[in-house]
Amino acid sequence: MNIYFVTSRFFALIALTFLLYGFAIPSLGFHGTLERIKDGKAEDIPSYVYPLWNFYQKDRYFGVNTSKEAKHNLKKMIEFSEEIGVPSMPVWSFSLEAPNYPKEAFPQGLPVFIHFDGLSGEVHEMDTINHYVGMASMQRGAPYERALAPYALVIVALIFVLFIFYNNKWINRFMIIPMLLPFMFIAIYAYWLYWFGHNLHRGAITMEPFMPVLLGDGKVAQFTTHAYPAVGFWLLVAVSIFSFLAWWLKKRGLKEQSLKRATFVHHSFMFVFLLTALASTAYLLKTDIEVNKLEKIAELIHVPDLETSLKAEREEALETQKQEMQEERDEKRKEQELQIKALEERAGTLGKFKVSKMYKSNCAPCHGNSGEGNFGTKLIGLSEEHILKKLLEFKTNKDAIHIETIEYLSEDDIKNLTKEISQFGD
Repeated sequence: MNIYFVTSRFFALIALTFLLYGFAIPSLGFHGTLERIKDGKAEDIPSYVYPLWNFYQKDRYFGVNTSKEAKHNLKKMIEFSEEIGVPSMPVWSFSLEAPNYPKEAFPQGLPVFIHFDGLSGEVHEMDTINHYVGMASMQRGAPYERALAPYALVIVALIFVLFIFYNNKWINRFMIIPMLLPFMFIAIYAYWLYWFGHNLHRGAITMEPFMPVLLGDGKVAQFTTHAYPAVGFWLLVAVSIFSFLAWWLKKRGLKEQSLKRATFVHHSFMFVFLLTALASTAYLLKTDIEVNKLEKIAELIHVPDLETSLKAEREEALETQKQEMQEERDEKRKEQELQIKALEERAGTLGKFKVSKMYKSNCAPCHGNSGEGNFGTKLIGLSEEHILKKLLEFKTNKDAIHIETIEYLSEDDIKNLTKEISQFGD
């Protein structure tokens, strides 16, 4: 027996075990559960989902507001309307720290964990902050990738089974897929981080497009951010390393030993695993149809693109500005009407006496159209000498009340005006 083949199969089996335990089994088993809970159809959740979720929640993070009685118990989590995350291994963690989240109450800050098939942690609270800074909801990120993750895990598991049972060069080449799993995750995750930071909408504060931190510590507005790999990422790294070792060892083994035809036993086992993969895929499809997965994704991503959104915001701002200007014009018009009415009341009934335009425009608003007095003093009965003296004094001393009226009148105008006023008593 070729030692390279034996060791290669052993390493591939270890990688397959890590993949099944950490990702495939919890993803397939929990598939569609969150949609059923959201739709108020918890009675449609298969019975095996409850112990599966409870088992994988050991030593997992629960929100600070989660009831102690509900932790590690999916039925009570649903009953108490607690925030429920997916049970698969978290691959990446992202957390925030801010003065309004003190260490005493939030020892881990505000963490959110990224999984192949969903999210867990303080997702609701993070969405509140995202809305504050103008970022999209966490669920908006990678909707199709999360929906297709369980199908992809079934395919990768099938690749491992084919690799274990058959010594075929073409099958060996497919091992590049599990080798690249951690790198593929980082690439997809980085893309969606960029998307979140460059598709901002109007929030409580205005921010320029930016790239959120992928690894390490950063700053967003007044929040300190931390982003690091979670336990699931290191499990993916282990899958990648064991996949590479298995592929390399089998490649060495094929150089020293010619290919042998697969036996009936190999075909039989492969047939069983193939049926299992097909049944798993059929279950996933059936669940997606029952919970209207595609319709929910379409509703989630059916939002205007950034350019359309900005255009709509500009149009809305312009319309608001027009309304404010119109309201301001209406207000000024009302003020003018009130002023005109007040002047008319002060001036008396215009046209009752024949007076000059100069008197009507300069003196009548205060002293009345016939000098009877209104807001100003009564002019009837004053001598021509007295009136002239007063007007010249107002012009020379720039009396505060009369300056705007008399300043632009010439001496002839003042004399004519004096003569006209002196006749009001006749």
